[in-house]
Amino acid sequence: MPYKSHLRLLAELILRSIHAIESRLDNEGLEFPRLADPFDATDKAEKVLLEDEMLAATSQIVAAASQLIAMVRSPVQTIMEDSLLFHLPSCMRAAVESNMVEIIRESGAQGIHANDIAKINNTDPVKAGTREYFGSSPTTIYLPRLGLMCSPPIDFRLFLIPESRWLTYNKSACPLPNEAHYKSNTSCGSPNCRHVNTSGIGALMLMHADEAFKGSAYLTEAFTDPATAHSVKSTDSAWNIATKTDAFLFDWYDQPENEHLKTRFSFAMACSIKLEPPESILVGFKWADLPENSIVVDVGGGVGSTALIIAKAVPHLNLVVQDRSSVIEDAKIYWAEAAPHLLESGRVKLRVHNFFAAQPLENAAVFLLRWIMHDWPDPSAIQILRHLRDAATPETKLVTVDIILPYTCSDTSVTNRIPGAGRPPAPAPLLANMGAVNNMKYWLDFQMFVLGNCQERTLGHFVDLAAQSGWTVKEVHHIPGSSLGQYISVPS
Repeated sequence: MPYKSHLRLLAELILRSIHAIESRLDNEGLEFPRLADPFDATDKAEKVLLEDEMLAATSQIVAAASQLIAMVRSPVQTIMEDSLLFHLPSCMRAAVESNMVEIIRESGAQGIHANDIAKINNTDPVKAGTREYFGSSPTTIYLPRLGLMCSPPIDFRLFLIPESRWLTYNKSACPLPNEAHYKSNTSCGSPNCRHVNTSGIGALMLMHADEAFKGSAYLTEAFTDPATAHSVKSTDSAWNIATKTDAFLFDWYDQPENEHLKTRFSFAMACSIKLEPPESILVGFKWADLPENSIVVDVGGGVGSTALIIAKAVPHLNLVVQDRSSVIEDAKIYWAEAAPHLLESGRVKLRVHNFFAAQPLENAAVFLLRWIMHDWPDPSAIQILRHLRDAATPETKLVTVDIILPYTCSDTSVTNRIPGAGRPPAPAPLLANMGAVNNMKYWLDFQMFVLGNCQERTLGHFVDLAAQSGWTVKEVHHIPGSSLGQYISVPS
């Protein structure tokens, strides 16, 4: 067989994956959505692309294309571009906070001139959209400013520029705040009314580009300073250094002057289900197999967005959402809009509880911890798990939904012992961890380090953590298309 370079092998893998996608869509009489097409999660093509085989094909394209780019591009160019990417979240935040996204959305497919955007949101059109540059050519060239989110400068595209200075949004910008919701909700007087009845992705992005982004600037100090380098305290984070506060992030949110940020954070956490395929919480653990009137306790459940999915899908279960008092107040608003009848019937209860205190419910069929463990360093995480173990019956299950941080190499020391823990090997010559496909998992690991001196965990790390807390991991579910996995544990 003639020798094939990794360049050709990666290209062939991309083409095979494209063929698989196109063949599947062609069978349904569908076309692959273009970048310029508005995103619609209910579109039939988008639903087909969530099938396991399609998710595998799109993942291989992303992994292979990214690896191919890294191979062929100059390392100097890669380093320089990567070192400047911190400007991207700044631009994203500025575009959302200045209502640029909503303004461009309202303009429709024809787009809107940068000067007209500036008139509406009272900004400088040169800063907001484009800058004129007169070179040796008589043609005027337009170089984007906040157009860093537009198609010419980089591959991360939120807006398109069909003509000079005319901007319209594409499928990447579609999940961001909706103009109609923003306009109808401004009367409440809160800057966060815009997030009510939206996907919440705008709130989540703003939280990343605001609190997390500012903290990230001090990651090096937190990592190297002897005072914090070996600390396991949540308040010895890069974010604490940046904000010059000794408060833990969640306590800081509860301070009166940060009420609007706390509310935004609540909507951001409710939106976290949008980072997964719809109803992915129902994939993996068999909720429907629980006995009639079983109690599911969503510990640290935020406003209850995950509990809502379970309650609607499995009507014979009762659910309790526990969180801090301020969050439960937001939860009341959330459920009053989403499903007031579930509160009125008593099937869903909202309860104030600090999970560092003893768990008051001792008859739970399931304790659910969704995106909780990554918020805490190991000593604090063990404390949370032990309180749940103390309240558990012999039949209680612990369902922990979190990122399962991929190993960068093949490791079977744990995966061979637990059903479902293993993953199919990446096709050659892809990296063992599928490279760019799992970028968000690694970035969120840094996010947790920056905000709370904590981390995402590998499979082996969590298994050890559970064992120290009186739990034994019996099953692992990797959810197709999701960054999150499920650990199913029983009392040891």
